[in-house]
Amino acid sequence: DAGEHAGTLDLKLNGSTPYVDAARVFALASGTAATGTAARLRAAGPKLNIAPAEVEGWISAFYFIQMLRLRGQHEENEAGLAMDNRIDPDKLNDLDRRVLKESFRQTRRVQGRMALDYKL
Repeated sequence: DAGEHAGTLDLKLNGSTPYVDAARVFALASGTAATGTAARLRAAGPKLNIAPAEVEGWISAFYFIQMLRLRGQHEENEAGLAMDNRIDPDKLNDLDRRVLKESFRQTRRVQGRMALDYKL
């Protein structure tokens, strides 16, 4: 992003939303009535022939992104700042930065699965 958001990532738009959307589509496609992103992915996975390890990787990535989002909002709130969904990856410790990179790789995988299955 440019301007005041240069160098930051929107963890809601680019991080958690792809998982939420995929879980909804997969739930509809598989006829599962589960609610919640993780429950939908777990219920739809076997019906759509998605390997359990792949589904669990997606869920772990989703949870990590959500944790970073909430941690950032907590820190902003504690500092008296307006809360948002943005994070500067350069301010993360090395481990969190590496896990975030892998989480975004998982995001691309779930999006790729949707693109293949539903011609998106």
